[in-house]
Amino acid sequence: MKSFFNQILSVLMAIVVLASTMSMTVSTHYCGNILVDKTIMKPAQKCAMHDVSSQHENESNHKSCCDDEVEIIKGQDQLKLQSTDFELPQPIFIQALVYTFFIKPTLQTHKTPFRYEYPPPLYQADFQALYQVYLI
Repeated sequence: MKSFFNQILSVLMAIVVLASTMSMTVSTHYCGNILVDKTIMKPAQKCAMHDVSSQHENESNHKSCCDDEVEIIKGQDQLKLQSTDFELPQPIFIQALVYTFFIKPTLQTHKTPFRYEYPPPLYQADFQALYQVYLI
């Protein structure tokens, strides 16, 4: 499960790097104030009025009602690696934390708990034979 998650994350990061370094152009074509076509990475398709107005523009020097806009979106040219200096303020604390929670030491005590045990009573005679009571 963990390796599968790492593979998915690495593919997503590669896509993010690819998308951030890629540049593209967005072309739009307006006929008057109306948006006719908007495309990415290729020229916008012209309307029928553009063809007619371009022929009349050559003949009589009138301004066309059609307008083309091209927007260029630049990606990153260079990827900059940032490194930061990281110092632990108290490395002994971190070592103790890692030792305590990840290594899990077993605590052994050499001291036995104080418990006074009385010695068993000393039998002078065999009571089962004396009273002739036997377990069957």
